Amino acid sequence: MMKKLIIGNCMKSIKNYYPNYDNDQLERIQYGLESIYLSLTKLLAILLLAILLNIIKETIIVLLLFNLLRMTGFGLHATKSWACWVTSIPTFIGIPLLCKYLTIPKEILIALAILSVICFILFAPADTIKRPLIRKRRRIIYKILTISIGITYLIFIIMVNNPFWQNALMFSMIIETVLICPLTYKLFKLPYNNYKNYKG
Repeated sequence: MMKKLIIGNCMKSIKNYYPNYDNDQLERIQYGLESIYLSLTKLLAILLLAILLNIIKETIIVLLLFNLLRMTGFGLHATKSWACWVTSIPTFIGIPLLCKYLTIPKEILIALAILSVICFILFAPADTIKRPLIRKRRRIIYKILTISIGITYLIFIIMVNNPFWQNALMFSMIIETVLICPLTYKLFKLPYNNYKNYKG
């Protein structure tokens, strides 16, 4: 399997260059490499499909808007790589298509965006068992940033009259809202507020 071959070779090189690294450090590095590999291959597949469907510009915009929120709000990750593929590709191909062709009344867009901002206030940032946000100061900073980005998106939805951009901003907020919601964690039987298991 290509993934095992690439990551295996990377880990061998790291062990050779840094023989003093303990098992915990090596596990963290391997987890990071696996995440990078999954993200890059998934992104490539999404972009290739977007090119075939003639929505490459729309897909890139939605990805950028969503990932800006994701960087500070975090949220759950699929526990299996196949599950990540199954959810990510339909989401980031389907939503740009909706953004391009769907017309949603502005009042509904604003209402959904306000609901998302409220969820950011209540739930962001949402950590995972593998990436617990242990430090309180970091959690506060990430919350402020996520809320600020959400309010900025809301303002743009109100001010901009372009249906695609309004849809892209709103859907990006909705995706992040779903990913940080405690009910979503419960639905997938994943632990929530993992930082509470640590001191700090």
